[in-house]
Amino acid sequence: MQQMTYLDTATLRAEINLSFPFVEMPPTGELLVPEYAASQYLAEELEQYRPRQVDGGAIRLVHQELPHLSAKAWRWILPHYLRFCLTPEAEYNRMETEFLIYNLGPSLRFQSDTNQRLSLLTTSQVLCLIDFLFWCENQEYWKQYCPSDISRAIGFLKTVLLTREHDHTGK
Repeated sequence: MQQMTYLDTATLRAEINLSFPFVEMPPTGELLVPEYAASQYLAEELEQYRPRQVDGGAIRLVHQELPHLSAKAWRWILPHYLRFCLTPEAEYNRMETEFLIYNLGPSLRFQSDTNQRLSLLTTSQVLCLIDFLFWCENQEYWKQYCPSDISRAIGFLKTVLLTREHDHTGK
């Protein structure tokens, strides 16, 4: 497992580009977790991004709804979301990055659900998320604003990796 303590933005951007290729948006019926599927508002709003590039508007649309997105939707939105978090637009508002940090470090009660949402990510993608969090940890704003949330998210993602390794080896 990586033990990176600091990545500059350019290096992190390159890692995101390598680890997170763009994937097609899932079909409308597969965007949301089943418990939330009854509310079609979010799925309908996301449909406008099917024929066009995902931009800051899409990220703002989903940032508070991340727990309601399916694993397929996470796999689709994360390449865009992570790239967005490294832009001046994200630095201006910061809410989207903040919500991603919170969603990557769930409380015990929500860890199983979060693990399910991350289930379609590869090991290198989870490692990239950890590097993203290390990057946040070294940004002046984030290290002062929510250091314990970042640490919890790093710890959670390391547990996700260990669980996958354990499940894979059967030990």
